[in-house]
Amino acid sequence: MLFLNLNYFVKTVECKSFTLAAEELFVSQSAVSKSIKNLEDELKVNLIDRNYRNFTLTRQGEIVYKFAKEIINNYEIKKQEMLKKLDESDDVLKFGLPPAAGSIYFYSKIFEFKENCPNIDLKIEEVTAPFIVDKLLNNIIDVGVVISPFEDDKFEILNVFDSESILVVSEKHRLAKEKEVEFSELSDEKFIHVTKEFMYHDVFLEKCKEAGFEPNIIFQSKQWDLILAMVSENQGITILPKPLVEKYYIDNIKMVKLTKPSFPWSLLLIYLKNQYMRESMRCFIELFYDDI
Repeated sequence: MLFLNLNYFVKTVECKSFTLAAEELFVSQSAVSKSIKNLEDELKVNLIDRNYRNFTLTRQGEIVYKFAKEIINNYEIKKQEMLKKLDESDDVLKFGLPPAAGSIYFYSKIFEFKENCPNIDLKIEEVTAPFIVDKLLNNIIDVGVVISPFEDDKFEILNVFDSESILVVSEKHRLAKEKEVEFSELSDEKFIHVTKEFMYHDVFLEKCKEAGFEPNIIFQSKQWDLILAMVSENQGITILPKPLVEKYYIDNIKMVKLTKPSFPWSLLLIYLKNQYMRESMRCFIELFYDDI
């Protein structure tokens, strides 16, 4: 016996109307009627006396209504007991964290979480942002980090850290003495860039397209420090998040602000909408409210 059929039947009895029940349940009237007919077929009785103009239950309908109410009430009680037990046993949180995001910002939050919730095992899966979305959708991780821009109706999105991306050049480069540079001035430059595994790769390409050119990428790497080392030797230029460059700063490079367009860069904490908010997730996510 489907719980849904009992629930639709009880709501219809309480509303004394298929139409009103459908409105309160946010479903079509036909869905309510079909559900009650399925319940009648399963129990092999008529629940509603359709000979009357007004909504009237049969004797069997009154019996089913009484027991259906008890079943539904008991379901809610048992559901809350189950959720409470799940919270009590909730000792693992799986967190998807892209390379470098931890050292730029999340290291302090991870420490704070461990201090506040010492009994919860925080399992960090180091993976680039595009894979984090898939892992969340497949319930492999509970919460993850991506970069802006990111929009998806399936996710709750918290902007937790704002900065910008900047041009990085060698001290020997012609732009090293500039304080700011328009994007279009870089159309003939040789770029050293991150690989396609990084969400940032496509964001960079979109910014170049917005500025009216396709970048000449001569080398790609997963290693931020290698990219900066090659730039320091004047083998090419790069555009990277400012906090990352400051974190891995090496000699012989200069940072230059980008304009027309500017290049904002943000870290976003994301998790699936409409899922049960376990205690471990709640404890973790609340750490970021002060930064929003």
